[in-house]
Amino acid sequence: MDSITYERPDSSPQVFDGPTVEHIMDLAGDLTPITEIAALIGYDEDKLRLALTDKRSPLRQVYLKAKAETAHRLRKRELELADVGSPLAVQLTHNYLRDMAADEDL
Repeated sequence: MDSITYERPDSSPQVFDGPTVEHIMDLAGDLTPITEIAALIGYDEDKLRLALTDKRSPLRQVYLKAKAETAHRLRKRELELADVGSPLAVQLTHNYLRDMAADEDL
């Protein structure tokens, strides 16, 4: 993984080296909260939070992709369980459909 530079107009650029980016990806894929990611990589929580919540940040894209891949994998498992009759899985799949419809309306 290449390094990522996050530039904010009001501060100096933040550079995240390749191994740090990969670690963030792994942690995001494990659904680790930002507070814990910051602690595990030894980075200032507020600065990391800004980099991960700014829609222009390339680090945000990496973070969201890893998180989305895990969410997708979990939804697929829920659908498989719903197909074999799990009541909880059926309920969760209805929630996923509602979430999709709400997201499409944005």
